[in-house]
Amino acid sequence: MIEATKAIVRCSDDYERAKERIAEIGYTPATAEDEAELFGLIEAVEKWEARHDEYE
Repeated sequence: MIEATKAIVRCSDDYERAKERIAEIGYTPATAEDEAELFGLIEAVEKWEARHDEYE
């Protein structure tokens, strides 16, 4: 099992870039590294959304 890559979303620009990268990777990652990055990005985006109601 691959461990999720740590991603941090600190501002709205980071949030938008993370969402764009999630879309680029897609929901069927090509490699284990892509899968780890995807999980890390999703976790970071969810944390951002939990703190910022305007993004939900």
